[in-house]
Amino acid sequence: MTIERSREPEQFAAFELSGWESNIGGYDRAFGVVARQTVRPMLDAARLAPEMRVLDVCCGPGMLAAGALERGAATVGLDFSTEAVELARALVPTGRFQQGDAQALPFTEASFDAVLCGYGLMHLPEPGVALREMLRVLRPGGRAAVSVWDAAGVGFSLVYEAVRARGSMNVALPHGPDFFQFGSAERMRAALAEAGFADVEAHSFLQTWHVADADRYVEAILTGTVRARAVLAAQSADATTAVHAYIADYLTRFRGPAGNFIVPMPAIIGSGVRPG
Repeated sequence: MTIERSREPEQFAAFELSGWESNIGGYDRAFGVVARQTVRPMLDAARLAPEMRVLDVCCGPGMLAAGALERGAATVGLDFSTEAVELARALVPTGRFQQGDAQALPFTEASFDAVLCGYGLMHLPEPGVALREMLRVLRPGGRAAVSVWDAAGVGFSLVYEAVRARGSMNVALPHGPDFFQFGSAERMRAALAEAGFADVEAHSFLQTWHVADADRYVEAILTGTVRARAVLAAQSADATTAVHAYIADYLTRFRGPAGNFIVPMPAIIGSGVRPG
């Protein structure tokens, strides 16, 4: 596997940063309940233990950092968005958070016993560089754990399927790497090995998103994502109506006993060790 990178890295990075400065709060409100389901298995994948020095890359609202702190680890969270850093500080007041670039981590080699990255790789112009940076700041024998959305899940893939079926994907956006390029256990293992990790592991982790109706689904996309929001917002009025109808019809297959929808949003969790 060759890890895909953006053909317009500066433009894509600026696009993602601008989006997250606006939408990190919406992401936490809409998808935080799902992403927090990934915390325990992520910490387990990193073999986290008390007294470890831990780095949470692309920390967002700080949910992984919070979990690491609860396990007694000395934790630093880093994100490129100042709004994300401020939100993490508000939600995890005992944590330490700072602004920084995942592709040029501001730490010396072998600074951490474990490195975490929850749902961050898909938003970087050069995710392979970020993986190698995580490897660099790990001590030999230390383990990194990363998560992405499983390509087989419905949560984010549905909006793209609906736009392809009823709208147009011809939207002028900076080129970004395939959102789902790490979206299977096989691809995740290959990417981690390509970046230099040893003892590589990856698996799909089942989790669900409870959403009231199609209106709430669309609202979550518009207020809690960046690329998906841009694609959806660029549709014509007629296409928007058609896309919404497609989403509403598709969601009916996930109706739960309370009348809401229980949408599968599995994660791919991968991990690997810095060779000694």
